[in-house]
Amino acid sequence: MSKPFKGLPTFFAIALAALGLDQVVKHWVVGNLGVYESIPLIPNLFAMTYVRNIGAAFSAFSGQVGGLSLIAGTVAIAIIVYMIRLKDRTALHAVSLGLLLGGTLGNFADRVRLGYVVDMFDLQWNGQNIFPIFNIADISIDVGVGLLLLLFYLESRREKREAALEQSKGA
Repeated sequence: MSKPFKGLPTFFAIALAALGLDQVVKHWVVGNLGVYESIPLIPNLFAMTYVRNIGAAFSAFSGQVGGLSLIAGTVAIAIIVYMIRLKDRTALHAVSLGLLLGGTLGNFADRVRLGYVVDMFDLQWNGQNIFPIFNIADISIDVGVGLLLLLFYLESRREKREAALEQSKGA
């Protein structure tokens, strides 16, 4: 029988790493670029462009800083409580939820401190923006959600196999 994965230190370390990296990059961007200034990193495909996002994803709920901050704070607390109460934690739980927490806190910190979120990663085609500009917190959230969906899929498959095994034993 394998030892259960405790995972809380891993969860908090991943959240702290995602938050820290996000804030360091944002600090560099704010200190070195003017708003809307762009530095091509891969010409015509990828640039670092400083923008201020006063909304959520794709600028949804633009200008609702207080409400978005309240939602982000509530989500962060819910993630922590969920991880602490989760009985059968896996490494995938720690990584996915750690990334979600770190990303949520990264954008939350910007909203509370600045009144907007600092975004900088600019996907381009022939030098023209083709996707909303984003940041490391956004990447952390997206990867965390993707891993969580993978986790739910894997758990669902395991439960189906176990149910089929139990049914075959009963027959």
